[in-house]
Amino acid sequence: MNFHTTKNLIFVSIIFFAVSIYSQDTTQSLAFKKNRPQKNNPYFYRPDLSYQLLQQFKLIQEANSGDALAQHELGIRLLLGEGVAPDTAQAVKWIKSAADKNLSAAAYNYGILLINGWGVEWNPFEAFKYFLQAASKGMPQAQYVSGILYTDNLIVPRNWEKAFYWINLSRKNGYKLDDDVYNELLAKVRPGFIDSVKSDLIAFEKNISKEDISPNSDLNSNNQSAFDKSLGLSYINFDLLEDTTSHEVSETDLINDLTRTDISNIVDTLRLKNVKSLTEINGNDQIKLLLDLCKNGAPEALTLIGKLYEEGIYFKEDLITAAEYYIRAIRNESFRAPVLLYKLTQKATFKQILEKEVKLQNASAMFVWYGLSKFGYNNELIISEALRLLQESANQKHIPSLIEIGLNYFTGDNLPKNEFKAIQFWKQAEELGNSEATIRIILSEIFDEQNSDKHKKLVSSLINFADKGSVISQSALGYCYLNGVGIAKNKATAVKYFRSAAFRGNRFAYEQLKKLYDELRPASAEFRIEE
Repeated sequence: MNFHTTKNLIFVSIIFFAVSIYSQDTTQSLAFKKNRPQKNNPYFYRPDLSYQLLQQFKLIQEANSGDALAQHELGIRLLLGEGVAPDTAQAVKWIKSAADKNLSAAAYNYGILLINGWGVEWNPFEAFKYFLQAASKGMPQAQYVSGILYTDNLIVPRNWEKAFYWINLSRKNGYKLDDDVYNELLAKVRPGFIDSVKSDLIAFEKNISKEDISPNSDLNSNNQSAFDKSLGLSYINFDLLEDTTSHEVSETDLINDLTRTDISNIVDTLRLKNVKSLTEINGNDQIKLLLDLCKNGAPEALTLIGKLYEEGIYFKEDLITAAEYYIRAIRNESFRAPVLLYKLTQKATFKQILEKEVKLQNASAMFVWYGLSKFGYNNELIISEALRLLQESANQKHIPSLIEIGLNYFTGDNLPKNEFKAIQFWKQAEELGNSEATIRIILSEIFDEQNSDKHKKLVSSLINFADKGSVISQSALGYCYLNGVGIAKNKATAVKYFRSAAFRGNRFAYEQLKKLYDELRPASAEFRIEE
C-alpha cells in the first residue's frame, strides 16, 4: 500500500451498502459482537493468598528456589509495584518462569502480557499457546479466552465447535456468561455436537489438575486497582459487516454501543446504566454530551442522536435530520446506521418530505439526498447532480456538507483532487465549532508536515480527540505508533489503537491489524488461515 493510498484510507473508507446485504448472516463473530470480556479489565490472576502474606525476603528466597507460586507472586508484585519498586523486565521473567512450570495462573497472565505487548514483544500467537495451556488445566478464565480466540479468524482459523467447547466449559466452571450470548453460540454448532461435548467434558474433568486455581478467587479484587485498566485485553469483532446485515437494532444496542468509544464510565455519566428505552434520555446534560461526541465524529453517538430524531424522543420528530445523522454515522463507519437509514427510507412519507425540503433549498435535505446517492440508497440522481446539491448545502455553511465536500476534494473522489481546497472547507467547519473538521485538518498536517516537533504536538492532539471518542483519531494513532510519526514506534500501542478503531467498524484499522498479525504468523498449520 503506497503512502497516498494509506493517507486516503485513514481519512475515509468508502462504504457502499446494497439492499441485498440485509439477507446475509448476522452472527459472523458472535462472541465479539455481544460478549467480549470486560473491555478494560486485564485480570491478573493470583492463585494463593498465602504467598501474598510472605515477607518480601522469604518470597524472593522461595522464587529463587524454583517455587512456581512464589515466582508468579513475585512477578505480579514487581509488575504492579506492590511493596517493591516496579520492574517490568524482572516481572516478565518471573511470570514466564512460573508459566513454563505449567502454573495455570502464570500461563494466563503471561498470555495477557504477550497479547498486549506489555514488557515483552507483542505476540498473540504465543499468547494463544499460553491461554490454551491454562485452559487445558481447568482455568475458566483461560477457557473463555481460548474459546473467544477461536471466533475471530485472526490468530487461529475460526472454529465454532472449538469455541463452543471452551466457552461452554468455562461457563460450567463458573465463568459468568450472558444467556443470550450462550444461546446464540449454541446455535452455531452442529446439532449432534452438544452430546459429544457433554461426554468429552466428563473425561476432561477427570484428567485436569486445579492445584493452582482457587474457585473462590475474586478476579475483580482490589489487587487490580494499581494497574492501568485502560490498556486492557480488549476483544473485537473482526467481521465488520456482521451487524450491518441485522434486521433489528434494539434501543439497548444503541445505548451499549457507547461503551465502544473507550470513554471511561460513559454510560454511567449519561445516566444510562441498565436503561432499556431511549425515552429515558431526557436531560439537557445528556444531550450536550452526546452532541459533543457527534462533533468529534463518534459513530455511536451520531447513530443514537439520529434515532432520537427519528422517534421524536427529546427532539421534535424530524426524519430529515435523523437521516442526516445516520449518513454522518455511516461516513464514520457505523455498523448500525446503515440498517436504520435503510428502514427510514422505506417509511411511506420519507421520500415525499425529502423532495419537498430539497425544493425549498433545505441544507440538511440536500445533504441527505447527496448521501443517499453516495451510499447507494437512491439511484435517481447522477453523481454530478448529487454533488451540486452538496455544494449548495455547503454554501449555506451546513457543517456536514462542508466536511463531506472537503473529503471529496482531499481524496479526489468525484471531484478533482485538491488538498488545499479540502482544508479550506474544513477550516470553515472548524470556525463553526466542529471538532471533526479540526481532526481532519490535523491528519492532513501529519501527512504533509515535515517538522518532527510539530508532529509531536499533532499526535498529542490526536490522543486528546481519541480520548473524546474520535474513531478516525484512534485509527490515525495506530498508524503513527506503527510508523513512528510524531512519536516513538511502538507496535503494541499501534495494535491497541487499531483494535479500538476496528472494534468500532473502522476498515483501515482492521486491515492494518490483520496485516500485523499476518506478518508475525507462524508457519505451523495450527495458525494457517485460508482466505
